[in-house]
Amino acid sequence: MANTYKNLVDHETGEVLGERKVLEPGEKVWHPPTTSQKEGWEYVCGEITPLPFYLQEQFGNFVHSRYDALLKRTNYDTATAFRFIYLCTYMEYDTGYIVWGGKRINSHYLADIFNVHKNTITNIKKKLFDYQLIFEDHDQNIYVNMEYCYKGDISNNKQYRQQCTRIFNNGIQNLYNNTSDFRDHKMLGKLLLLLPYVNIYHNVICLNIKERDWDKLVIPNSVQMDQIIHTSLNNNQKQMKKLLDIEVNGEPAILVIKHKNVHMYAINPRIYYGGTKLSDVQELSGMFQAKGGN
Repeated sequence: MANTYKNLVDHETGEVLGERKVLEPGEKVWHPPTTSQKEGWEYVCGEITPLPFYLQEQFGNFVHSRYDALLKRTNYDTATAFRFIYLCTYMEYDTGYIVWGGKRINSHYLADIFNVHKNTITNIKKKLFDYQLIFEDHDQNIYVNMEYCYKGDISNNKQYRQQCTRIFNNGIQNLYNNTSDFRDHKMLGKLLLLLPYVNIYHNVICLNIKERDWDKLVIPNSVQMDQIIHTSLNNNQKQMKKLLDIEVNGEPAILVIKHKNVHMYAINPRIYYGGTKLSDVQELSGMFQAKGGN
């Protein structure tokens, strides 16, 4: 529709306003964006929109986990919690069914997925069923309890939007497959114990996980760290050494950041990451890729 212009006069003041555009019914006045609107748009385009593509490219597919609910469900049985997360990395999109070799499977194939001795898989399956973390349908196909792990869109899921994080399939599978002893799963599960204390921006262990400013982070002391990872005073150094020895894709699973005023730990985003800003995860990822300096 062609624009309509008229010479307008302010009838209250007599001022001649000149030629102005006359709006059609329902047409809105266009205002140029403000500086703050432009900055906000640039921030979204530069930091928020590219993040999913970066995560996919660098770390691969992921599942959402309600880690706190999972730990409580398993009574903090870290080995079972970690095995459940590992199993969920083979979860079908949006349904919770476990897929192996391109098809849904029954419990018999769990021995192939977990790659453990027959007696061990019997115990693993029993715990997963007892905790109601997995179920069988009428065809005996296995599907997971999606209250604790979900693969798909969570934008309309209130439970997941309140508390969850991305856990990356490749990272978890790499951790699992690089353990030589199934008893190490208890130690790997301690990475889940850290999750409630992982800062959502920087992936460091702290007591105020929603704080963005580095100088305001409350870092747990050694006694609090023992409580977080459920270790005793007599065993803490040994446990922390084992955690620090864990690698994922040839990188440390946990990085120590230390100077005279602080001693803190950062978690490799290849395992899990809950942030929303591209530059944050790029900076974090770069620290784990750094080499040299020995």
